[in-house]
Amino acid sequence: MTNPVSASPVQPRHRAAYLFIPLVALLLTSPALAGGDVNFTYDWRSLQDDSWEPVDDQEALGLAVNFGAQSWPINIAVGYSESSDKATRVSIPLLGDVDQKGELSEWSLGLQKTWNLKSPARPFVGGGLTRIDAKTTFDSALGDTDDSDSSTGVYIDGGLMFRLAGSLNLGIHGRLVEGTDITLFDVDGDSDYYEFGFLIGFGWPARK
Repeated sequence: MTNPVSASPVQPRHRAAYLFIPLVALLLTSPALAGGDVNFTYDWRSLQDDSWEPVDDQEALGLAVNFGAQSWPINIAVGYSESSDKATRVSIPLLGDVDQKGELSEWSLGLQKTWNLKSPARPFVGGGLTRIDAKTTFDSALGDTDDSDSSTGVYIDGGLMFRLAGSLNLGIHGRLVEGTDITLFDVDGDSDYYEFGFLIGFGWPARK
C-alpha cells in the first residue's frame, strides 16, 4: 500500500545526474575556461535533526565540478549528490519488522576558491545555495508507504586536493548544510547535515 502523499516521488533525481554529461563536455572543449576540476566524492553524511533516526547516518556519492577563466579570482561550482540509509524502525509481534529508508538528493550552485600552490597540494573552500529532495519510506508485511519534501538551504565546504600525474586529483573534503526545512509524515524537521569523505577526479590545465 502506497501513501497518497507520495504521488510525486523523488525518483527523477536519479536521472538528473546525467545533466552533468553535457556540462563536463562543455568544460573540456571550451577554450575560454582556463581551469577547473571534475571530482567524484564518497562521504559519510550525518543528518542533524532527530526526526531522521535511525537512518541519520548515510553514505553519499556525488559529483562536483568547478570551472573558471584564468582572470577569475574564484570559480563557479556545481554539485550533485545522493545519500541513503536503511534500518529497522520497530519490530511488531506477528507482523515482523518495520523497516525505514531515508534518502536525500541534492543540487548545489556556488563559488569555490582553490589555491594553486607550487606543490601538488591544492587547498580549497567554497559555499553557495543548495536544493535538497528528501524521502522516507516505511516497509512492513502490510506494504510500504512513503513521503517526500524539498527545501532550499546554504552550504559551505572545503578540503585539500593533490594534483598528481599532471591532472589526477586525490583528496579529502568536508561539507556543512544549514537552513533547510523538511516535513515528512506531518513531522517538521530539516535535512541539515555535515559530512566528511574522499574525492577523486581530474583537473585542468595539467600540472607540469
